Amino acid sequence: MDGEVIETAFMLRPGEEYLSANWLEYFHQSDRTVQIAGVRRALVGKGFQLRRNARLAILNTGVAVAAGHSGLGITLRFVALGETTDPSHCGIYGVTPQNNAAVAALLAALIPPGQMYPARS
Repeated sequence: MDGEVIETAFMLRPGEEYLSANWLEYFHQSDRTVQIAGVRRALVGKGFQLRRNARLAILNTGVAVAAGHSGLGITLRFVALGETTDPSHCGIYGVTPQNNAAVAALLAALIPPGQMYPARS
């Protein structure tokens, strides 16, 4: 299940205001299998093609916010966006073109070992 965390996966694309994420606990308080299955369904429901080599990375919001403050002096905010097609959708705000690479490196480094899952079941 593990693989190398690629920093570019955590970078804003041109025109984006936030990084997209999903709130795992929306699907189940603690069952990781149910949570990952819920995210997969939500992504497919929005028309995403889950590629064979794609991965879902688990990131603790509290750890990320604290690391943003202490490591980069920035405020990262995780905001529930709750779309009709994806009620678990969240945005990670506080990323700018100026700090994009630094935030991407920070977030990638915060993914714990064993917390990457295949995007496809």
